[in-house]
Amino acid sequence: MSRILISGYYGFNNAGDDVVLYGIISSLKREQPNISLAVLSNQPDRTAELFGIEAYDRWSFGTIVRELSRSDMLVMGGGTLMQDVTSPRSVLYYLGIVTIAKLLRKPVVFYAQGFGPILKPLSRQVIKRVVNHVDVITVRDYESGEDFKACGVKKAPIHVTADPALTISPEDISDARGKELLHGLFADPDKPLVAISVRDWKQEQAFKQTIAKAADWFVLRGWNVLFLPMHVPSDLAPSKEIMEQMTQPGARLLDAPVTFHDIMSVLKQCDYVVGMRLHSLILACMLRIPFIGISYDPKIDRFVERAGMPNAGHITELDEAQLLALLAEKIDGLAAEIDLVTEHSRVLAIEAAKSSELVLQALRT
Repeated sequence: MSRILISGYYGFNNAGDDVVLYGIISSLKREQPNISLAVLSNQPDRTAELFGIEAYDRWSFGTIVRELSRSDMLVMGGGTLMQDVTSPRSVLYYLGIVTIAKLLRKPVVFYAQGFGPILKPLSRQVIKRVVNHVDVITVRDYESGEDFKACGVKKAPIHVTADPALTISPEDISDARGKELLHGLFADPDKPLVAISVRDWKQEQAFKQTIAKAADWFVLRGWNVLFLPMHVPSDLAPSKEIMEQMTQPGARLLDAPVTFHDIMSVLKQCDYVVGMRLHSLILACMLRIPFIGISYDPKIDRFVERAGMPNAGHITELDEAQLLALLAEKIDGLAAEIDLVTEHSRVLAIEAAKSSELVLQALRT
């Protein structure tokens, strides 16, 4: 039985990365049910409990070497691992694991990767030197593939697929937990529901007032408004700040301890999503829920365009009148938006499944 070790940003209470891992596991198991999977994590015990696979300490060099030695392949899990904005150590950490795998003569696949931003010349040099030895690269959008090439990655084959979370089947997501959480938050949970997912970004503050006005607009239209943190605790503070700037009462914050399963279940109950967090938008698309993106990073623009949904613009230029006009247009035409996102979701799910097919092809060669 083949064994794959998965490496990525796992075990950090980030629902986006959790759904990426869930999507990778689900897709690989769907293609090859008896495959053995293990993952490197910041919280191995919690990750093992959540995903039902073996999990090991991502910070232990000896553990990494041992688990790579026991495995037939290394998969660098989805997300944007090749970036040095949050930390210059990120690229060095992940490519260090790739280097160990290649020294052990293990095939390596990059799975539905995003790319960048890369700001430091050293990061570019290391990417060119190491990634050219990777066996297969799949990227979640065309631009990420071009970014790899611009860094000098010419030898490794690059395939454009889509984010692994898009392979999750909505039918596999329970309604019960989401309904339970919402019944505990709203007096009338039968009203239409919008989820708003925000984050802090650098020193930007003005966008919060604009999103507060949008949240007020939904309340005045008779909607329930839910602020949905995707990364705890960091998303709690900006959510609370925006709620404090609202003039209409009734918005709620999902601040109870929840898993990514719970978040998917809550999102499944929504009628619309307003999101800065990429995976709030990706999950909405997977669930065939119309959404509007608010950009702070090119990855938001790339996905929103590919999903055929509206983009409110970058947070540094977010305009209240334009945002409210765009929301009014899309909510008034909600049935057409549902049809549009459903068709794009279907196409993207097919594209996303190609990553697991390429992994298993590489494993057989």
